[in-house]
Amino acid sequence: MSSTKTILLESSSSPMKSEVREVKIRSYQNRDFESCREIFTQGMEQLVGRATRVVLPKYCGVLVALSVLVILAAVKWTSWMLAYYVFFCVVLLALLYIYIYIECWRFIKECLATDLYNIEKTYMSGDGSHMWVAEFDGKVVGMVGLVVYNHKPGVAELQRMSVSPVCRRMGIAKKLLDELLQHAKEQRFDKLVLTTTSAQTPAIRLYKKWGFRLIDVFPYPQKILADLQYLCFGLEL
Repeated sequence: MSSTKTILLESSSSPMKSEVREVKIRSYQNRDFESCREIFTQGMEQLVGRATRVVLPKYCGVLVALSVLVILAAVKWTSWMLAYYVFFCVVLLALLYIYIYIECWRFIKECLATDLYNIEKTYMSGDGSHMWVAEFDGKVVGMVGLVVYNHKPGVAELQRMSVSPVCRRMGIAKKLLDELLQHAKEQRFDKLVLTTTSAQTPAIRLYKKWGFRLIDVFPYPQKILADLQYLCFGLEL
């Protein structure tokens, strides 16, 4: 299915002058290949900060609790113990951030080497799978895909929802999701599923608003990041 939708956005550079700018929602084309891979990568890079905020509190709590013992020991023996402990905390938290960064890039590379390596084959194969992009000022600024492989008949999976950081809060993700849902209904799918992480709170709010319900939760495979949960959502059509 090939489709194009236009959203009119009004921007104003001064109180006396306004300009109508267009956001087009259309089917993926081969010329969008590099743009889609770049948008996905940018979105996942931003996930590092959100993932850190999810994982960090538990470790900070442990370090704060230990600091009480260290302070007492420093008072009894030497103040250098406290300095060493502060240095230890800084190094530990830095290593944790680096670990999260490496895990994020591992996931990015995996996606770029699999479904995003040949987008035409994965999403535009004519079996109900599809990908859409959002175009603004002549540039691709958003994307979302739907795939049917590895699922029961009648079930499709939403994947790679991402919007360029400079174009967020413009309703682009909502328009992309609207287009995907319309396509899914036209293809007579019974159910949509998706998997995201607990760190992607803006996306989770959007999915819940559109009726997706949480159907399963499981921890990140690496124990050190167990608080970074995988959330599985489903939507009956």
